[in-house]
Amino acid sequence: MFFSLAGCSSSEPGQTADDGGTSETKISAETKTEEGSSTEETSGSGIDWAEKGAASVKPNPVDENGNSVFGGPTEPAKAPTGIKVALIPSDQALSGPVTPLAAIEEVGGNFDWTCKWFNGKGDPTEQNKAIMDAVSWKADVIVCASVDAASIQQGLTTAKEAEIPVVSTSNGTDEPNEGTNTVSGDQLDFAFDVGVDYRALGVSIADWMIADAGNEGSIAVFGAKEYPSCMATEYGLLEELAQSDMEISEVMYFTGGQVGDSLNRQVIGYLQSNPDTKYVFMPYDPAAIQVCQALATAGYDDVKVCSILGTAAYQELIASGSCAAASAAYDMVYMGWGCADQFIRLLNGQELFSPHGENVPYCVIDSTNLSDGDWVSTYDYKSDFLALWK
Repeated sequence: MFFSLAGCSSSEPGQTADDGGTSETKISAETKTEEGSSTEETSGSGIDWAEKGAASVKPNPVDENGNSVFGGPTEPAKAPTGIKVALIPSDQALSGPVTPLAAIEEVGGNFDWTCKWFNGKGDPTEQNKAIMDAVSWKADVIVCASVDAASIQQGLTTAKEAEIPVVSTSNGTDEPNEGTNTVSGDQLDFAFDVGVDYRALGVSIADWMIADAGNEGSIAVFGAKEYPSCMATEYGLLEELAQSDMEISEVMYFTGGQVGDSLNRQVIGYLQSNPDTKYVFMPYDPAAIQVCQALATAGYDDVKVCSILGTAAYQELIASGSCAAASAAYDMVYMGWGCADQFIRLLNGQELFSPHGENVPYCVIDSTNLSDGDWVSTYDYKSDFLALWK
C-alpha cells in the first residue's frame, strides 16, 4: 500500500474537515444502515465478535483447516532472462513503495535481470520524469509502486509510444479492489496493479477493535483521501464497524504533508473534545507512529491506536506497551514477487492471473503475534513462485 494513492469521488464515506481539521460530529451504526434494513440487523446482534477478532490475527489466505496456503497461480510462466526492469517508487524515502520493488530486484537476481531505480520523490512531476528516464534507458518493463496513474499521463504516454509496458504494485486500483481507480475517460492506466485486498484488510482491523472493546465504546476514525488503497481499506472498515454497537466518529481526513505536528494536534484536539474515545484508527503506520508519540507526551495512556501496514517500527511501539495496539499487516515482499509473476506473464503474452492482486497474505498484528521486522508470511511462497518460473 502505501503512501501514494490518490483520492476518490464525492461518494466516499465520511466527511472531509477543512485542511484536515477535526470534525466532532458522531455517527452511530444506525445512521449507516442501508435503507430498508432494521437497526437490529446492524447492531451486531448475533455476531460473535470475539470469534472474528481471534480470526483477524491469523494469516490469510488459509485452507479449510486454517493452514496457510499459496494463493498465487498454478499455471507455469517461464521467466525471461537478461531483461531490464525499471523500478519507480512514489518516494524512495518511504518503505511502503520501496519494499515490494526491492523484492522484484531479489527476483531478478535469479534470472540475470538488470534493475535500475528511478526515484519518484513524492512528486508527480518527478514521477513523470522517472518514467521518461526509464524509457530512455530502454527498459523492458517499468514497475511503479504507489504511484497515481492519473497524475503521470505524460510518462505513460511516452512509454506507450515506446511500446514499453508500465505496471504497478501497492496501489489498490485493480482487482480484487473496486471503486478506487483514479483514471477516467481516455486516460492511460497501468497494465495491472498488484495489491492486497484492502477492503478485507479494513474488515480485519475493525473486527480486532470491536472484539478488543467488547463491542462497546467510541472509535475515532482518521483517513487519507489521497491514497486509493487507504480509501479501499476505509470502505471495509466502515462497513464492518456499522454492524457493531460502537459509536463511530465521522471520518477525519488529513494529507501526507500534515503527518507530524499538524495531525498530532488534530488528534489531541479531538480527544480533548471527546474524552470518552478509547480507540483511534489511523490509515497507515507512519502517521500512527507520530500520533502515538504525541499522545504519550500529552499523557494519554488509556487510548488505543490501530493502524495499517504492520511495520517493524510500529510493532516496536506495540511491544513497548505504548498506546499502539494493533496494525493490519500485509506481506509487501509477496506483493513484489506477485508483481514479478504478473509482468512475466505479460511479457510472455500469457493471460494474467486473477485476481491481479495474487491473494497477498495479510493478518492483524498485536501484542500476541509480533514478528521480527516488517510482517511477512511464514509460508515459503518464494519456492512456489520459482517453480512456476522455471
